[in-house]
Amino acid sequence: MEKAIFIELKLEPKLAEALLLYLRQELRSAIQQQWHAARYLPVPEDSRCGAILRDAPHLAAQKKALGALKAALDRLP
Repeated sequence: MEKAIFIELKLEPKLAEALLLYLRQELRSAIQQQWHAARYLPVPEDSRCGAILRDAPHLAAQKKALGALKAALDRLP
């Protein structure tokens, strides 16, 4: 892995949940826009999401951000 960056973000739980929902919907929408693109139709459906994420680094980064945000929310008491 190349050098990684660490981002610290302090949010109230209500804002974190709102951001999680927003990022999740945006990611879902972006993947759906590409799902039936001619470029991905030959890719088996069970591999298609991964192919889209490999080709779109901004979406892969968004997926990682979603995972980190969800994990942080899950740790709340």
